[in-house]
Amino acid sequence: MKLSSRRILSLGLLLVALGGGWRMASDSSEAATQPQLEGQGAAAAEPKKTPLQLFMRKKLEATQKVMEGLVVEDYEMIAQGAKQLKAISAAADFVVVKEAMYTQHADEFRRVVDRLEKQAKEKRLDGAALANMDLTLSCIECHRFVRSTLITNK
Repeated sequence: MKLSSRRILSLGLLLVALGGGWRMASDSSEAATQPQLEGQGAAAAEPKKTPLQLFMRKKLEATQKVMEGLVVEDYEMIAQGAKQLKAISAAADFVVVKEAMYTQHADEFRRVVDRLEKQAKEKRLDGAALANMDLTLSCIECHRFVRSTLITNK
């Protein structure tokens, strides 16, 4: 079956029209599900971070510095990240809940950070990597505890 150039053009226009209609429909459904405030960009739609969230972000940035130091075998970077974590753990904001179990988690965090810093100063990559794994597990366990405590206390 041979298509004439007129039919090909008609078919092409039909496809463009259907595609345009589909695009308009998807744009309007997106706009309905994600309303934007007039005169404000996408950043304004994000909720403001609490002081605790900002504090935890600093902790995360320090752990990322440690990880980067491990990957590139930069012992000074690992030690700097550990020092930042030590300073963070000394801040009053570090105390999220006042319970004995939380205190144990915080103490364990500090012990692991000290070990991490020591391994970095001694240029022991494997020891620093193991300390970082312990640090990660310490964070996960503490966050699990805090979540369950906060949920229980609501």
